[in-house]
Amino acid sequence: MGNILIVEDDPNIRKLVRVNLVKRGYTVSEAADSHQAMTLFQEVPVDLVLLDLVLPGLSGVDVCLWIRARSDVPIIVVSARLEEDLKVAALDAGADDYVTKPFGSEELLARVRAFLRRSYTAPNTSDTKIQIGELRIDLEARRVFIGDEDLHLTRTEYAILAELAGHMDAIVTHDELIAQVWGPEYRGSNHYLHNYLGRLRKKLGDYSGLLETIPGRGYNLHSKVEP
Repeated sequence: MGNILIVEDDPNIRKLVRVNLVKRGYTVSEAADSHQAMTLFQEVPVDLVLLDLVLPGLSGVDVCLWIRARSDVPIIVVSARLEEDLKVAALDAGADDYVTKPFGSEELLARVRAFLRRSYTAPNTSDTKIQIGELRIDLEARRVFIGDEDLHLTRTEYAILAELAGHMDAIVTHDELIAQVWGPEYRGSNHYLHNYLGRLRKKLGDYSGLLETIPGRGYNLHSKVEP
């Protein structure tokens, strides 16, 4: 099923999440602070991390950065903090999703299932590498480069770009993109795309213009750099 690392200092919340995950067949490891989280991450196999932002020791954002420097494992932030700047900081640190406390157990489980079942390959191309100017999308390695620089995309950022690359020069609607990246149950949740596309464009830098928003319709990845 999958190995889940819960990083949460509240023992009641840890127990609630653990019981629900174990009941559905997942293997669970638990950390009550940042030090435990980093130690466990290196000692046990981890397929997904559920991460609180307010922890003893380092913050959840710092833990997220530490994990991202070592792995592309999915990270779902689970936090009571509602500040927009903190959410942005978590996403910029490499988090793949953000769930606000209090949360429904079924909602959290649905998000866990969605991330664990993902397959990040572009659907409509037999090419393993896509080259646009100096931008190179390596579909086999699931990495993206500009020249020799690895852009270090998160799993979600890569999934969005790979999906658009599979429909090069064609419009992919909001709902189609959301369904492919997050799952069909997320259709209509356009705020997910707004956050991640902004981060993706920032990482693309001079190539951000390749990713076009078509108002009211969706998105288009161009195959040529405009002169």
